[in-house]
Amino acid sequence: MPPTRIVQLATTILEHTQKVDSYLAVENIPTPSFEISCPPRLALPASIQESQHAVVEASDELMALMLGPAASLTALHPHNSWTSLQAIQRLGIANSFSPSTTSTFSAIAQACSQSESDIRRLLRHAMTYFIFQEPSPGIVAHTASSKALAEIPQLGQLVGFMSSELWPSATRLVDALEKWPQSEEPNETGYSIAYSTDKPMFEFLAQYPERAQRMAKAMSFMNSGPGYSPRHILENFDWGDAANGLLVDVGGGQGIVAIEIARHFPRIKCIVQDLPEVIEGVSVPDDLAKDGRLMLMPHDFFQEQVVKGADVYYLRWILHDWSDKYATEIIRQLVPALKRGARILVSELCLPDPCVLSRYKERHARNFDISMKQIQNSKERDATDWAQLFAAVDMRFQFGVNWTQGKARIIKTIAMALNSTATALLRSEDEAALATKNSEDATHAREYLSEEEAARKQWVSLNSSGTTTVRGDGISTVNPGKGETIMMKTFSTE
Repeated sequence: MPPTRIVQLATTILEHTQKVDSYLAVENIPTPSFEISCPPRLALPASIQESQHAVVEASDELMALMLGPAASLTALHPHNSWTSLQAIQRLGIANSFSPSTTSTFSAIAQACSQSESDIRRLLRHAMTYFIFQEPSPGIVAHTASSKALAEIPQLGQLVGFMSSELWPSATRLVDALEKWPQSEEPNETGYSIAYSTDKPMFEFLAQYPERAQRMAKAMSFMNSGPGYSPRHILENFDWGDAANGLLVDVGGGQGIVAIEIARHFPRIKCIVQDLPEVIEGVSVPDDLAKDGRLMLMPHDFFQEQVVKGADVYYLRWILHDWSDKYATEIIRQLVPALKRGARILVSELCLPDPCVLSRYKERHARNFDISMKQIQNSKERDATDWAQLFAAVDMRFQFGVNWTQGKARIIKTIAMALNSTATALLRSEDEAALATKNSEDATHAREYLSEEEAARKQWVSLNSSGTTTVRGDGISTVNPGKGETIMMKTFSTE
């Protein structure tokens, strides 16, 4: 008789835990622990990351199965799981004493101006999530997680943003659905109800500089992860002659990414566009200002693009902030500016197809999607959504799908035509996708996946003439054409 599913999962956990443990021993890396000596992140090569993920995914499924249907609904989704973490961040508990020392409930309560009873209850709740520990009765010590909160300010800002902005919005999402069914308006959301405002979240937060700054720092911490690195577009986008041309970074903030692009390509010129209050007072670095290689320009992307004839128009994490109603308008405002051969480059998350990733990994992507709904009535999009978004801008877009399966790899081709002269390519690659036709390509793929922390990557490319080809390394290219529009997307499990 074949082993049951729970035995299969237990075997997977044991097998892959042993692989991780053996690697750590050989490399003389301390085993993971909750002690303060444990680093905030465990850096592992791609092959060991696969085992790490296998353990986490199998454990996730095994826990749900062992609890059973009824218990798993409540035990795995406690309604107040964020309460103690929110208190730790907002009351400054993690910084109330040094990670190298211990404290008491009484001392922490005094430092935070709270009752000892409440602090004790909150911290003992947090301890069940391995945040702080009580080595002896009444004595409080840091764990690796509480130390990270104390010593990484931006992590604390992220926790603050999630617990004080996203969490309250999540609790009111269904209320918003009932109050404003089928709404695409950014001020008819769970966030709107939670904070009793008729303004969209970004506009509302602008009234509270401290909260707006916290959000900015939280996003900065998120963007510091490898999956958000500009390196991906620098190394994987087919720049061609655009590397010597003009790029417009639409909604580019204060130009952090454009600066990297300009320094990577010594002949490219970049214009960073954003609202006046965003770019006010921002200085262009001397090495890019002297030759006019980077400039800042006030612009609202809901207005017609004023820079005509650029080679690349870049939208980085812009469209996911908006529902289809507004995202199509952003794209539509670019169309009059496009010359023949111009391209639109979009860096965004692309939701995975169902049943491609494990439930554990897919959950991260779905959480992003629901978060966008609850705060902005916006969305993360899958391949079909992206295709429909561009089709809504111009009905002359044409679609066709071709599935090619390799070893642990799926490549999907979507044809999209504007003025009946375009082809498009969507590449969807699982984190284990290392099938290549030669060892050099395989090495490149492994290095890429390792640095991406075994991320799922998806690219969409629209080219106005020519045919689609796929190289052995799995990176897709499109023959040169006119009026090309290219979209690159990356998805990280971190």
